[in-house]
Amino acid sequence: MTDDELEAQLVTLRARVQTLEDVEAIKKLHRTYIRRLADRQWHDMVDMFTADAVADLRQHGPRHGHAEIAELFASMRAAGNPPDGYVLSSPVIDVDADLATGTWTWHRHLCEFPVMGSVLRVFGPWWEGRYRCTYRREDGQWKFATMVFRLVAPDCEPEPASAPEAVTSDAGAH
Repeated sequence: MTDDELEAQLVTLRARVQTLEDVEAIKKLHRTYIRRLADRQWHDMVDMFTADAVADLRQHGPRHGHAEIAELFASMRAAGNPPDGYVLSSPVIDVDADLATGTWTWHRHLCEFPVMGSVLRVFGPWWEGRYRCTYRREDGQWKFATMVFRLVAPDCEPEPASAPEAVTSDAGAH
């Protein structure tokens, strides 16, 4: 192997390692988001988004920028703290320099339901959802640039009409 071939191989390996490190950093970002969601640590979640981020979470509709995303989390906080469990799995992440896309499967295991002014505790019901996100690296940190979340099972929610193309077109959500 010549020096030029060795140098070319080293450049290729460095790029592959960087991509693997980026994918792991994005996985950590999203797992941390879900952990904070489950633990109801709303105050720590806004900084996980870019200043110009768009979050479109189910019926809440799109929220633009830190102030609106903070309002979204405040409304979620006001809704209470159900003792549900969350599982995040099956990430498909593609990295292109300082931008990336990702699709994740999410399961929520429900156990309490409001019934006629009371709460019925039932173990077993679940929902499956899909997160479709774009990520951007800013100052060496990966953050959410867009986040769209919809339920896909047992019933499918409609896709947002105004989501960024990179989010709505990726990785077969259904």
